[in-house]
Parts: sequence; structure tokens; C-alpha cells
Amino acid sequence: MARPLVEVEIKDKKLNAVLDTGSRRSYIQYEHAKGFGIAPVQPFEVKLGGKTLKLKQGKFVSGIVKDSKGRAYHFSNVLFPVRDLGEEDGKRIDVLFGAVILEDWGAAIDESATPPQVDYRILRKGELVEL
Repeated sequence: MARPLVEVEIKDKKLNAVLDTGSRRSYIQYEHAKGFGIAPVQPFEVKLGGKTLKLKQGKFVSGIVKDSKGRAYHFSNVLFPVRDLGEEDGKRIDVLFGAVILEDWGAAIDESATPPQVDYRILRKGELVEL
């Protein structure tokens, strides 16, 4: 089953982002992460696209993400810069949003539709619940 591909805008550039519930963390192509603040992290290794990468820092990235109805929402999260995220449906992947961010946004993905439909319930309602 194809992962949902959505439009994201970072630094006034329209980019392709894939929503990947199988990935815990979120990633961005190096070229799009330039100029954002560094988020220090404990270095770690991750297997991504069949390669093992050692990551030493994240970037505080801000932008706009759109749902399937074209509604736009502002976001600011730590994304990890990588060289290549591959392709999805013949389109280059610029950003990969993983499960932690998708949960924060209240992402609901309807995979019974083609293409999958996406709603960011928490972003849309503006309701954050801290337990």
C-alpha cells in the first residue's frame, strides 16, 4: 500500500512529503534543512532506504503542511537531515514525517481511498490535550 504523499511548504518552496507511520522519526533532505537552527541530539544510527546512517543532529524546521482538502497548517518540529529519501509514486521525497509527529498532529489516514486521504485532526481543531 502506498504511503500518503502530501504537499509541504518550507522557506517558500513547495515540497513533497511522505507520511510514514512505520518510521518513528522524521527526516528532511539536507538542501532543504539549510539555515534552520541545530537541535543537538545523542548520536544514533538508523536504517533508512536500505542504508545505515549515523545522525548527530536534528534541525528545528518550520513550515506549512496541507491535508487532502488543501487546508494548510503551520508546524515547527525537529527533523533529521539526510542525503536521500528516495521516491514515492515517481516523485522525489523531500520530507518524511514519522509516527511521532503524525501522532502529535492527530493525523488520520484513510487508506481505503485512492489516493489515501489525510486529516490532521489536532492541528485542524487547535486542541492539544496534555495528560
